[in-house]
Amino acid sequence: MYVRIIHRWGADMKNFILFLAILSGGGSFLFFTAAKEAADGPNWASDVCKAAGSLCYSPQQLAFVAAGLAGLWIVAMFVSAIRD
Repeated sequence: MYVRIIHRWGADMKNFILFLAILSGGGSFLFFTAAKEAADGPNWASDVCKAAGSLCYSPQQLAFVAAGLAGLWIVAMFVSAIRD
């Protein structure tokens, strides 16, 4: 029974890491798009860039986080497959 609980926790953690990677990638795309649109004048993009601060003008940081989390998810999948 204890092994089953640990196995379930591992599956939940892998899903959470994948969720964070997708969320970070989507946020990076949003900030990249907002930075392009903010130059045109006051609109939704200027509000997003004002709220996000430096992330709007360097969305690569969030893209690196998404790539790192995706890599971590891949490693976790391989380790899980080897362990099982």
